[in-house]
Amino acid sequence: MHIGHLRMAEVAREAANLDRIIFVPAQVSPFKTDRKVTPGELRLEMLRLAIADNPAFAVSDAELQRPGPSFTVDTLRTLKAESPDADFFFLTGTDTIRDLPKWRDPEIALSLATFLVATRPGVAPSDVLAALPDAWESRILFVEMPGLDISSSYLRAALAAGRSTRYLLTDAVRDFVAAHGFYGNQATAPD
Repeated sequence: MHIGHLRMAEVAREAANLDRIIFVPAQVSPFKTDRKVTPGELRLEMLRLAIADNPAFAVSDAELQRPGPSFTVDTLRTLKAESPDADFFFLTGTDTIRDLPKWRDPEIALSLATFLVATRPGVAPSDVLAALPDAWESRILFVEMPGLDISSSYLRAALAAGRSTRYLLTDAVRDFVAAHGFYGNQATAPD
């Protein structure tokens, strides 16, 4: 959870006039079954630390409670069952929305939530929509994001190499990463 994710959530919350943003860490992404990921309980704790100062942000462990790969459609069903009268929005990026046809039951997911898609510099919403069925367009809204091009893979590499992640992670998350020795035990490098 880096500041790009936090900023994306805050911009989307304001743009769509949302009451709350719920972060849901995946147990196992169906697109990342071939790689080792930080355990869910630790990612959940990092999320809690990262959002602690924003009362509009919350965390759900719904996906961590289920074994196996995490599917968005299952999580949306769970959340909708808990709050049947709520309008749900699913926040994602342009890189991810292009893969929506590969997701489990994408049409059901789109019926359960409007997808808010955070734009990236150099990616036109029209190009993204061109890769998707026309019928889905009414359930996909684009939110213009500030130019914070920060990736999790960049952060992992920087931490492993002992480079600074100051101003890219919240202090609480950086301290947590350092205390647990994630990413090559180099997280304690000076800033």
